[in-house]
Amino acid sequence: MSAAPAELPDRDPFRTVEHGGPRTVTQLRAALTAASAADRESFEVALGGLDLDDPEAYATLVRTWRHRLLMRTSPVILAAVATSADPAGRRWSSDEILGADGHQEDGQ
Repeated sequence: MSAAPAELPDRDPFRTVEHGGPRTVTQLRAALTAASAADRESFEVALGGLDLDDPEAYATLVRTWRHRLLMRTSPVILAAVATSADPAGRRWSSDEILGADGHQEDGQ
């Protein structure tokens, strides 16, 4: 049995799940170390500069680095980035992405 969470097929892969990802600083450190040693070092520098009396700064830092980890490790996001870098790849207009009214359609 795998420790990895089951894939949720109806979940939007471009949106983070509330309370998803590493749940502790130790878990976040381990995930960053596995993904990128440079990211782990940058995280440690930022963490070391935090004011312990500012819980919002701490929450912002954790949120930022959890998001960065997701952006660097999600297979769907990595595939989208690779496709966007392909000069022969399909290009979408903002109307196609957001819908003709300029708002994102449900499910997109």
